[in-house]
Amino acid sequence: MSRRIVLYFLPVFLATSGITSALQATPWEIGLRSGLGYRVPGRFDSNLSNFSSSFSPAVLSDVTLSGGDQTATYEGLVRVLLDPNSKIGIAIGRQDLSKLALTEISSDSYLTKLQSDIFSYHLIGTYHFVTELSRNWEWENGLGMGFTSADWQIRGFSVGGTDSLSFFQQRGNLRGNGLVYRAESSINRRLGDNNYFQIGLGYHHIAISNFSGNYNGETSSVYLSTNGKVGVFDDSRVFDVNVSTSQFLRQLDMNAGSWNLYFSVMHRFLD
Repeated sequence: MSRRIVLYFLPVFLATSGITSALQATPWEIGLRSGLGYRVPGRFDSNLSNFSSSFSPAVLSDVTLSGGDQTATYEGLVRVLLDPNSKIGIAIGRQDLSKLALTEISSDSYLTKLQSDIFSYHLIGTYHFVTELSRNWEWENGLGMGFTSADWQIRGFSVGGTDSLSFFQQRGNLRGNGLVYRAESSINRRLGDNNYFQIGLGYHHIAISNFSGNYNGETSSVYLSTNGKVGVFDDSRVFDVNVSTSQFLRQLDMNAGSWNLYFSVMHRFLD
């Protein structure tokens, strides 16, 4: 699944919501959201700390990993009010991670420095329950689940060698697809009759089974070996590596969650 699915479903949903609202006079709302947050370190980070430019057991690596722990989220929201306390809808948007920097010094005399940009697009179906605190204040809680497509762009270089100095550019554009989960809670402040300002805290979790794409001109994936090493490798040579190094390689997954403080502006269309 790619971002094309996200772009396809948005006009379909908007058209459906508009028709439904016109025929049934169902109240609905639309809004924009942005937020900043912190990605919780997990298995993805511990795996990357074992990065190696070589899967040979004879090559040892010292790896430094930094960044990639801050998030920025941008979303559009459309919701239908089922009753004064319940809503269903969708959130469509993007989440960016701060730059992830990796430095590897290997025992075969190579220095590798990589900069990664990881960002994901998501389409989430949501349900929210609203408690009215007063005429101008609401407490809103919600859950959601949907689809995500993440891009992993890698830029960097490797330099070194034992007999002569060599320099290699490192460039990759990888993509992975998976599921996304959401839980959030917010306070809504009425601004006028039908406008609301919202401030809230949400947990956003993505689960991606693998990353594949073009790396240095070859179709490649990020792999994890049985000895714990992680690296980007040409898919066509995986069998050769399994045989020559007596290791089993599997594609690296990404299960990562982030806590996000967000701000939204909403407009309600009432019957």
